[in-house]
Amino acid sequence: MSLTPTALVLLHVQRWRLEGHPHGRELAREWSHAVDEARAAGQLIVLVQWNGEADTPGETFGKGWTLHPDFRVEAGDLPVRADLPDAFTHTDLSAELHAHAVRELMVLALPDAPELTATARSAEAAGFAVRVLDAPALA
Repeated sequence: MSLTPTALVLLHVQRWRLEGHPHGRELAREWSHAVDEARAAGQLIVLVQWNGEADTPGETFGKGWTLHPDFRVEAGDLPVRADLPDAFTHTDLSAELHAHAVRELMVLALPDAPELTATARSAEAAGFAVRVLDAPALA
């Protein structure tokens, strides 16, 4: 396990979130580039998959629940399965981040999403500095 002070947290890289979004292609390209840069810098990559209700686009283990094709979990990454809207509640995310000596989270998410607000609040309560990265495709 490598120790890194910074983690890049991706909250909305499931297929159903990006493929149905009007700027999904641009977001996927920009976020994929951010992941490549973070990996090159030795940062921890956290990919959150939200458990979804039956008969919804993000139904757990359904096609929409999987990661968008532009994203994959690589060795050293931290995949997290979480229940909406908070990636920290009922997960080991805080403990895993502390085990990697992470102090700052850079978060990529759809703006104004409840998952962003709830996860950022919990991250700060757990002692992490949080920086939400802009999504230029939405500007």
